[in-house]
Amino acid sequence: MAKAQTEKPSALVKVGDYTASTDFLNLSAYYKTTKPITVKVAYLPTYKTGQAIMQKLTLPAGITVAGNLTTTKKGSYLVPSLQLYLARLSYPALLNSAKAGYTMDPGAGAYDPQATITATDKLAGFKRVKAPIYMPGYSHGDLYIGGAKAALSPIEPHTTSLRITPDGYVEVLKYDNKANSGLGFAQKPYSIAKITKTNFNDPYRKLYFSHNLRGVNTKRVSQSGVYQYCLTLKNLHTPQHTTGNPTKGIAGTFDSLYTIGGTKYYTFIGYDGVSD
Repeated sequence: MAKAQTEKPSALVKVGDYTASTDFLNLSAYYKTTKPITVKVAYLPTYKTGQAIMQKLTLPAGITVAGNLTTTKKGSYLVPSLQLYLARLSYPALLNSAKAGYTMDPGAGAYDPQATITATDKLAGFKRVKAPIYMPGYSHGDLYIGGAKAALSPIEPHTTSLRITPDGYVEVLKYDNKANSGLGFAQKPYSIAKITKTNFNDPYRKLYFSHNLRGVNTKRVSQSGVYQYCLTLKNLHTPQHTTGNPTKGIAGTFDSLYTIGGTKYYTFIGYDGVSD
């Protein structure tokens, strides 16, 4: 998987020793807003028990978001609709809708959108763009500490994670054990930096920042300017396959392995599609 990201559907690709269909791999498309867009998004209580609330979130002009263009039934017609994966955005992007004690509902699975756009005037505010080269191939941008053993473990990660967001940030996240289920990695980052430049020469991605990023091993490459620190991601090209259970309709999963600043991480890249 040498490309930054593939978006070609129904193709067969090699994932390690396994042949997989891109229909089941993470094929997020990316869109840039051409004007401010306001959507309503569900937020869950972070620590207490309670019901979800709806909050307005404004996406500024020029922000890149992950999405999926599909159709929605409206009466007897199918109309274009754009599903938006807003929980993948950076902490700064979500601040304008944040309410104390609440966290954006990430959904139950990796493919749950947080908003769906059907209004024609709002759809016109999104322009399809290429996958940002800072996004690891087939990944949603969430990477977790550990090598092959961690990737194959059935235990949910609860240590440290790194998130590369569609809108161009790197966040170091420490799991909040007090947060409600599914929200531990959705809290304020331990550290955050805006990506100012990316060099991609497979298997390496070099991400540059104007300041240091605590919690990962960056290298200082300049004493001034916006490219002072560099974080290197190396795709090990040794994907791990977790076997599913076809008799129970459970597909297997794939994870890619990376070293980031010299530390091993893994990231979910999709399903094998083997289920009844």
